[in-house]
Amino acid sequence: MSSEPHPEEAPSRPQVGIRRIERLHWLLLAAVVALSFAVPGLSPIGVAAGGAFMGVNVNLMKRLLQRVLGPGGGGSPTAAIALLVGKTGLFLALLALLFWRVPLDGLSFAVGATLFLVAAVVGALLPVRSQGET
Repeated sequence: MSSEPHPEEAPSRPQVGIRRIERLHWLLLAAVVALSFAVPGLSPIGVAAGGAFMGVNVNLMKRLLQRVLGPGGGGSPTAAIALLVGKTGLFLALLALLFWRVPLDGLSFAVGATLFLVAAVVGALLPVRSQGET
């Protein structure tokens, strides 16, 4: 006898939407870029570049998956995976080119890129206010 409820009996928990996480990411990024002007060793340009890179990357993945797998998309999961692999390859090439050609501080870039993960955790911990948010 299991003490866990059956799926049909399990209480439904509100979902944290990607739009909420994206908004939180851009707010955190703006705050950390502003803060990086006062913190020695952090480059505001590097923080902004890392955060923008992650924000655009996630937004492109979201749009790609919505287009291929969403209603009316008519795509297959195999096509979605192939497109994501191609997008990831292009982004990694762009990232390598960026680091080889533009003098960016790697630590500052990493701080900016990590802010999306922070936004995801904070977004999951904050209470969800409305059911309509995605």
